[in-house]
Amino acid sequence: MRTMFLSCQNALAAVTAAVGVLLGGGAHAAPEDVAVLKGGQLTPYGAERAGNKEGTIPAWDGKAVAAGGAANGKRGDPYAAEKPRLVITQANAGEHAALLTDGTKALLAKVPGFKLEVYPSHRSAVFTQSIYDQVLKNASRARLANDGLTVEGAYGGIPFPVPKNGQEAVWNHMLSYRGQVTSFTADKYVMTASGDQMLASRQKTNLIYPFYDPAGNPEQFSGEWARARIDVTEPPANAGQALMTIDYVDNYTRPKDGWQYLPGQRRVRKSPSIAYDTPDGSAAGLANFDDVNLFIGAQDRYQMKLLGKKEMLIPYNNNGLMTKPIKEAVGKGSLNPEAVRWELHRVWVVEATLRDGKRNTAAKRRLYLNEDTWQAVLADTWDAQGKLWKTGQAFTMLAGDQPLATTLSYAWFDLLSGGWVFAGAVNETGGVNYRAFDAKQLNNFTSAALSSGGVR
Repeated sequence: MRTMFLSCQNALAAVTAAVGVLLGGGAHAAPEDVAVLKGGQLTPYGAERAGNKEGTIPAWDGKAVAAGGAANGKRGDPYAAEKPRLVITQANAGEHAALLTDGTKALLAKVPGFKLEVYPSHRSAVFTQSIYDQVLKNASRARLANDGLTVEGAYGGIPFPVPKNGQEAVWNHMLSYRGQVTSFTADKYVMTASGDQMLASRQKTNLIYPFYDPAGNPEQFSGEWARARIDVTEPPANAGQALMTIDYVDNYTRPKDGWQYLPGQRRVRKSPSIAYDTPDGSAAGLANFDDVNLFIGAQDRYQMKLLGKKEMLIPYNNNGLMTKPIKEAVGKGSLNPEAVRWELHRVWVVEATLRDGKRNTAAKRRLYLNEDTWQAVLADTWDAQGKLWKTGQAFTMLAGDQPLATTLSYAWFDLLSGGWVFAGAVNETGGVNYRAFDAKQLNNFTSAALSSGGVR
């Protein structure tokens, strides 16, 4: 219901009322956005600084929380000593329905033993002052072009701290800070409805973000916001495969680029099918390429509608989940409920519906973007018949040593078949390592490097 959504408080409400949160693509940043960011009601990242009136969401204090980083990149759980303040099960879900997504309610109804252990909320997302400085600059220089498919003028931070429409909010999700150069090895597990578990893939992942090069600027920015290289090491049948992608801030003239190395062919080939609803083969059809991080890719197939802001129960501050052995993290039908931490936070809600003449197996999506990170933490999708089809959960890791907070592992649950996939799992593989941007490292993210590094 519309009354369940919260408008931003004070000055933010005035701004969004003036321009309308449901405007289409092509909106420009406005001087009043800078005034709102400087006014003190918002954090430097665009979230509401104040807590809620009930005190169940605290105010943001901007202090990074230590997470006990280890040599292998694993980070401890700073809230390990806390106990749940509330447990939601199928029996009492109706009492808390306003705080639950449709997908979460469906899991509670469908999966025996599934529950939400709700802990005290901590607004632990903190970033460096240099990123905040760029966000403030973006508030007056970033703009959408080409029907919202292109971001112009933005650099080094989320482009739209005071979003006017769904496209701006989704671009914030896409361009949110995840480090400058990031590397980790992660597993992807596929689970059947009967409870069988399979290690579908172990992948060495390296990511580099030219958009966050501290020596760069909007005028010299190449338009590449991220390069990714994934090398498969397990299972043996797929070992040696490698994939490289380049994502751009202009999805109108520069679609996502991708290359694939196949050991059997001993060559690198351009891969045109690593976007949209192309199934991810390693996920057994339970997730598509645009399901990474709950949504990734171009927005040209959807109308993005910003529904507003809402208090929701979301998975958050899940360092503890990522340090558990996989046998303790994965249960039957879902992740082990005792392994997942849920908290009450404010989220921006974006609803995506297919444009006329466009196709995607997900006819409608609903994304829930945490206000403090701008990253999607929950997602629901509906099929062409209007049936709730899948629900996704993304788990936020706190790295106070950087500082940053970012989603890493994520899960997609097929509510119709009962199968599900758990991706980006670092439980058995170590942690995440961060390095400063170095332009020379881009040489490791080319098709030639993919070929030379391939297993022959």
